[in-house]
Amino acid sequence: MFRLAAEIGRQAVRNTSAHRRRSLLTLLTIGVGIFSVASVRVFTYSMERSIIARFERLGTSTVYVHHFPWGFSGGDWRRYLRRPRISLIDYEAVREGLGKEVWVALRYDRYQEKIRYQNRTEEARVIGVTEDFIQVFPLEIKYGRYFRPEELAKPTLKVVVGSKLSRALTGSEDVTGILLWYEGRPIQVIGVLSPQGSFGGDMDWAFLVPFPLLFKLYGMERFSGERTLLVRAKEPDRLPIDLLETRVRGLLRQARRLPPRAEDTFSINRQDALLSQVREITGYVQLVGFFIAGFSLLVGGIGVANVLYIAVRERRGEIGIQRAMGAPKGFILGTFLTEGVLLTLTGGAIGLFLTGGLTVVLSGWAAQEGLILAVSLADLGWTLFVTVFLGLLAAIAPAWHAARLHPIEAIRTAT
Repeated sequence: MFRLAAEIGRQAVRNTSAHRRRSLLTLLTIGVGIFSVASVRVFTYSMERSIIARFERLGTSTVYVHHFPWGFSGGDWRRYLRRPRISLIDYEAVREGLGKEVWVALRYDRYQEKIRYQNRTEEARVIGVTEDFIQVFPLEIKYGRYFRPEELAKPTLKVVVGSKLSRALTGSEDVTGILLWYEGRPIQVIGVLSPQGSFGGDMDWAFLVPFPLLFKLYGMERFSGERTLLVRAKEPDRLPIDLLETRVRGLLRQARRLPPRAEDTFSINRQDALLSQVREITGYVQLVGFFIAGFSLLVGGIGVANVLYIAVRERRGEIGIQRAMGAPKGFILGTFLTEGVLLTLTGGAIGLFLTGGLTVVLSGWAAQEGLILAVSLADLGWTLFVTVFLGLLAAIAPAWHAARLHPIEAIRTAT
């Protein structure tokens, strides 16, 4: 049995390598299909891994309180817009109610604010933060330092900036010590954040200042402004995320004096809910990519079947002689099935080689955008299965036709 399988493999390799030009376009078609499938999987898998890594860095034991829910359907956006914004009363209520069990931070965002350095002006996201912000939203400082507690307790004219904002304004990454102008005030840069990239959040264009400074400049109107309350358990084992959410909801309802049957006037959001949305989006991207790649694989499979049908016609005499000398039908069938698998595996190797080359070329860009390019072993196994299955599926009809040829008829009608 082993000798028969070895002879089948030897014959298949010899027959396939004898007609390389004929098979080239078929191989390229299969290679493009596998490249499309593999590239979509690399991108979606890498994007999901990068976002999950960011979530793990931020922690799964944090709740985010905002007037809008994450991932709302869109039909009730006016009702959400009419909700009161997070206030200092909400902040103090949660801080006093949960005490030393949690870190509580208030984040105040203002978008497209003008930041000036000398004669250059850029738009940035100005974020006012309270003392515990770095505990609930870990930040990595590349140059300089973060705020000291006493600097966050008053409207100090100091700032921590994102990496892209610093380069856009000055052309340099390390801008610690320089003065930037915001709302007519000179603010000294004390730190620069490490690059996060498009998949790392919104901190590359951030302009972090003490919360009291934004409060002094703009106040806290009840129905305007972007403010988020962040609450993170210090010991998640003792205060699980579900219990934390329940307690935060109770404290906020009490602070806002909501009747028992009244609906919440705030939304408590969690990372796991956002992660499920990310996975849903990547699923749609994969579906579209696989649909497009499927056409390439279909054309490639038809090409493999066509090549093998031509081979059967050209080798009728050879097949007849083999059958007349006692070769079983299984030998003929196995030879053509193996040829089909060899063709698709070669095309799959071309596709994986192209995918690897694209990954290497884009690795530098991906690192700047916070995307960790990676390939899972499961995807490689799945790609191998697809190529083998495609080869068997495309070869089954011509192989069966060759195996059923009558020896005398095959020799007589050989061309």
